[in-house]
This record gives sequence, C-alpha cells and structure tokens, in this order.
Amino acid sequence: MAGHRRILTLILAVYVLLAITYSVVTPIFEASDELWHYPMVRYLAQNGLHLPPQDPASPGPWRQEGSQPPLYYLLAAALTAGIDTADMDDVRRVNPHADIGVVRPDGNANMIVHRADPEAFPWRGTALAVHIIRLFSVALGLGTVLVTYLLARTVFLDWPLVALGAATLNAFLPMFLFISGSVNNDNLSNLLGNLLTLLIVRLLKDAPSPSSHHDLRDYAMIGVVTGAGLLSKLNIGFLIPLVALALLVVSLRRRRWRPLVIGGAVSGGLTILIAGWWYLYNWQLYGDPTGLNMFLQMVGRRAVPANLAQLWSERHSFTQAYWGFFGGVNVPLPDAVYLIFNLIGGLGLLGAVIFIIYAAACRWNRSHISQEMNALWLPAAVTLIWPVVTFISYLRWTAETPASQGRLVFGALSALSLWMAVGLLWWQPRRAQPLAMGGVGIYFFAVAALAPFLVIAPAYRTPPPVESRAPKTTFYDNERRLFALLEGSIIQPAVYPEQYVLIETAWEMAAETDRDWSLFVHLVTPDGVIVGQRDIYPGQGTLATSDLPAGRSWRNPIAIWLPPTAYAPMTLDVILGWYHHPSGERLRLADGGETWKIGQVEVLPRESGLNVPNPISINFENQIELVGYALTDLSPAAGSRLELTLYWRALNVIPFDYKVFANILDPVTLTKYAASDGMPAQWQRPTTTWTPGEIIEDVHILSISPDTPPGIYELELGLYREAPDGTFPRLRIVTADGGMAFNFVYLNRVRVLPAEDL
Repeated sequence: MAGHRRILTLILAVYVLLAITYSVVTPIFEASDELWHYPMVRYLAQNGLHLPPQDPASPGPWRQEGSQPPLYYLLAAALTAGIDTADMDDVRRVNPHADIGVVRPDGNANMIVHRADPEAFPWRGTALAVHIIRLFSVALGLGTVLVTYLLARTVFLDWPLVALGAATLNAFLPMFLFISGSVNNDNLSNLLGNLLTLLIVRLLKDAPSPSSHHDLRDYAMIGVVTGAGLLSKLNIGFLIPLVALALLVVSLRRRRWRPLVIGGAVSGGLTILIAGWWYLYNWQLYGDPTGLNMFLQMVGRRAVPANLAQLWSERHSFTQAYWGFFGGVNVPLPDAVYLIFNLIGGLGLLGAVIFIIYAAACRWNRSHISQEMNALWLPAAVTLIWPVVTFISYLRWTAETPASQGRLVFGALSALSLWMAVGLLWWQPRRAQPLAMGGVGIYFFAVAALAPFLVIAPAYRTPPPVESRAPKTTFYDNERRLFALLEGSIIQPAVYPEQYVLIETAWEMAAETDRDWSLFVHLVTPDGVIVGQRDIYPGQGTLATSDLPAGRSWRNPIAIWLPPTAYAPMTLDVILGWYHHPSGERLRLADGGETWKIGQVEVLPRESGLNVPNPISINFENQIELVGYALTDLSPAAGSRLELTLYWRALNVIPFDYKVFANILDPVTLTKYAASDGMPAQWQRPTTTWTPGEIIEDVHILSISPDTPPGIYELELGLYREAPDGTFPRLRIVTADGGMAFNFVYLNRVRVLPAEDL
C-alpha cells in the first residue's frame, strides 16, 4: 500500500509539473476558448460579480461564454479581483484572420497577435491575472486526477494497478494537461462531474452492508457537488438520475425509505439552493432556464444539423481533440503520434468491452468471481453508464453546433481512464501488467512532456529577419514607402482544383506605421473573378505591422486554397496587396495600382473518361453525382441571361423525382439575383427514369435581374424533392470522408457587371 501511495504521489507531482509547463509555454489567449473565457472573468471582477447581459446583436468580448453557468468565472474573478487589468485590450489583440479550427500549411494558428513585453515574466496586469487563473485550473486538474485514482480504487479494490494506470492515463493525457493549464470552465466541471461519479459509486458500494450508515453529511456532499456542478456546466445535470437511482437502491437494499426520502430532500434541496438562482435568472431574462437559446445564438448553429454520417466523418477531429489538439483546434500533433494513441485507445476499448462481457457471463456462475466483485457490479455499472450518457449528450450537442472535440467528454474522464486501464491490463498475466501499463504511461508522458516545446511553442514563433536586397516593388501609404517586396514567386505553376497554390514572399518594413495592415493574395480569372484568396497578418499571422520597426524583414510563405469546384482549365493571375482590415483601405504602388502580379498559375482539369467539360465530382447522398458543368459567361451583365449546363450521373436507382435549383446569390445576405428551379433537362428526364451510370445533360437558363448591383456572387446548386408532408428535403453533399455537412454547393463565383456594359 505504501508503495502504491508513493507512485500516486509521483504521478500527481509530475502532473503538476507538466500542467504548469503547458500553462507557461502556451501564449496567453492561445488555449482553446481562453480568448473568451478570460473576458468573462474580468467583467465579473470589475462589476461586483454581477453577470453580463447577453445580446447576440452586440456581443461582449466573452461572446457565448457569458451564457455558461458562472461558478468557475466567479471563483476566478474572486482570485484576481485586486489586479489592475486595464491593459487587456493591449494584450488581447485579436488576429482578424486566424484560422480557428483549421490547419493550414502556412500556419496562421495564433488567435492573438502577441507583444513580448506585456506577457514577459515577471507577469503583471492581464498576464498576471491569466497565469493566476491558469494555476487555479492546474489545481482543479490535480483534483480530477486524484478522483480518477479513487474511483478506480473503489470499483477494483483488489486491483491497485488499475487505479495507478487510470491515474496515469488521466494525468499524462496531453489534451487534459493543455486544458488544465488554461483559463477554461471545463476544469471545474470536469472535477465536479467526476467527483459526483465517485460519490455515487461509493454510495452504491456501501449500500449492501447492513452496518453502513449514510448520514446527512453524505447526502449533503452529494447535494453540494451536484449544485456546484450545475453551476459549472449543464452536462452534470445528466448525473441527477443516477443520484436518484443510487438513493433508491440504498433504500431497497436496506428496506427503509429514509435514504431515498431524506437523502433526496437533503441532496436535492442543496442542489436547488446552490444552483437554482442561476436557472431562475435565465428563465426571467431569456425565457430559457438553461440559457442555451442565447448560447446557440452567440456561438452559431450548423447550417444543416449533423446526421450520423456527418458525425462519423468528424471522428478524427474528435479523437485528435481527446489526445491532444492545441491552440484554437489548429495546432495538431504529428499523425504518427495520433496513430499510436488510437491503437492504445482502441486496444483499451476492445479489451474493456470483452472484460465486461466476460464479467457479466461470470456473474451467472459465482464460483468464477469473487463475492466482493459480485457486490460491486452496480457501482461498476455507473462508471459505464456515465461515459455513455456523456457521449450521447455530446453527439446531441455537436449535431446542433460544430464542436467535434473529444475534450468535451472529459466530464467522464475518470471512468474512461478506469476502463481503458482495465482493457489494457486484464487479459495479460499479472506479472506482465506493470510492464504493459508502464510502457503506455511512458508513451503518454513522453508525448506530454515534448509537445509544449516541439509542437505548441513553434506554432507561435515569429519569423527571423531575412537578408536585405533590392525590392521587386514597394507599397506606399500616401507618398511614404511602407512595405518593400524582396521576393515573390510561385512554387508550383500548375495545380488541380482542391489543392493549395503555394507562393513564397519576403518583405521588409521601409518605414514604421501605427496601423495594422493585412496582406492579401488573390487568384483571379481573366474576367476579374476572385477564385481563391488568402488574407493574413505578416509572419503567418504572428506580426502586427504597428509593432515593426523600419528595416524589419521576414519571410512569408502563403497557401491559397483552390476550391474543388474551380473552373478548369483556367489561367489565373496571382496578385497581392495590402489593406487595412477595419476600414478596407488599400496601399498603392508607385504607379497608383493597388496590387502586384506575382505570376500566373494554370488550373488543370481533373482526369475523367466521361468527355464532359470541367470534370468534377459532387456526390448528392450517394444517389446522384455532378460530374461536370459549363457556363457560357463568368462575367455576365445585370439584365442578361446566363446558360448553365450540368452533367449528372446516376449512382443508383433513384426512388424520387428531384428538382434542381440553381441560384446566383449574395452569400452574406442570401439575396437571389437569378434563379432556375425545375426537373432536369427541361422537365424531360425525371430522376426516377435515370439508370445507374447514365449521364444526363441538363441545361438551365439564369436570367440576371437588371437591378443586380455590380459585384461578385456565388452560383448555388442543389437537389430537392416535394415530400407528401409538404416539406422540401434536399439531398446532402457526401464528402470524401463520408461527411454530409451541407445540402447545397457553391459551384463558382460569377462577376456581375453593370447593365450599361451590355
């Protein structure tokens, strides 16, 4: 026992060291949603712990976090109330072009543009407040690791290696360490959710014993933890039925109603007393006790609710964000690291399932299982039910709003770690189990220890200076030279749709500026239609021009995504320039122009044996495939007619007659300026008449409204049917990974010219 305690102490100590490392190495506001969590804390600290009113039309810097249960923020505000954080806006300079949730080959992961001085040690102001709260989060994470050990020790009392293994899998999980080293309300809700699971399990474990006595302190503890949990995050509410079930089991086994009645009254009363005020506040203010209506308005819903196929396609981002996906879900570990993690996790899951089946079978023959283990089947069942309930609630949530992150199930991390340890160990000989668990623990520790220095820190490193040379061109702010282009080249002159156009640039500041300018690169057709573009702050988003002295130079590789529906073959000009994001003002060249042409890139058509123009592959719910299309004009004038020819292929026997809709619209306002709606081939070829493999040519005439303002618009396309219930369900687009996120596709951009240009 003493040896196990020493190992546990070592695990906890190493956890603290690693979590503090993550908290120090990760730049301020670059940890998940810390960018919005901290402003919520600051508001409470500056406003006497009063909650901010939520208004989707005018969101505060805390955005949707203002609709979260507030206990974590209240505690963090109390810890930092005496710190002067007037410098927050100077520290929290938002990168307007950050690729949050997207991994790009040219970086641009940082959500904040950092200055060294405000964040340097010794910390002060906002930096000090953030680091104090991060240490508070580290302490909460420490509590979660301890709860994981205690939970496993309670369920498998005679198997201490499972408890140590579960604590190891929890403590050295890179994503858990990353979140534990950040300002994030998940740290408190994770602790309380897992702690409540432990309390329920202990209640059930002691229930069969006639000498056990669950006094008011036990019920009060459950009530306090439940109330605090509901004041930390809504998902803990799903544990309330398990609390009620546990009290009922205790009453039935004791043949007394006191545990259910008194226990329910005490625990329920304390829960309402602690958390009820916040739910009443929401109901009075927003008409929804949970505040979810306001949260969803702030964070935004999916354009199309996710179905099971779409959720399955997001499994990779889920597992990545369970093991370790840093920054704004845009700083990943190497693929090989995820592969090993997935193998370990898959083996643990499979092993746990087989163990559960084996244990359930053995329960029918008690000679094969100890009496103590037989008595613990219901407590063990709780540790199975809670992760399943957590995962189902996660699926329900992420179906509404894009949130496919494995860290969102950390409220059941103790039980998950417990069963992963069981699955990795139970089938091995007892002597081999310590070696197996030690090997897995060493891998977890090695990745966790190296990730801050080899993955996180490099993602936010500013580029070094480059050698000065004669510029190719210079951009001017009025008459003042500002940015000198030292180098500009296209790395790959020919690409296919759905690839990146890679360019290399190098720049030098010709003078200082007090404004933050953004660099843009456009891929432009001969008609002036922008097919692809990239807007970015200098140095892959790590530099703000207002910080740079004259003479500062840097290398700036840029990757511009070419959409999968890009028209081909096509020659595109690659142009670049500078603009001021808040105002849209552009810098100029010496000749008065606003852009400089780097060169041209050829867009090559995909290989296809179908003999159709512009070959593409857009799969509509595995029934119909768009294999090509043609447009008579990419730059029509207002009041003119545009001919769109679509080439469809039937993938299967089609059970319904679908109509095709094609619209020229503004993607922001969704205003339509031209539309075509009808069955394919001028109503001559209903989709139920198509045979698998058949190619259908389908012509649509789009009459552009004469009142259409000149500009760039999207050509939207989709398929729908008229259902008997009066609805109009659309076919979803099936992506290469099996996802079905959208029920329409933007084929191409169209530039509408003024009517007088006809």
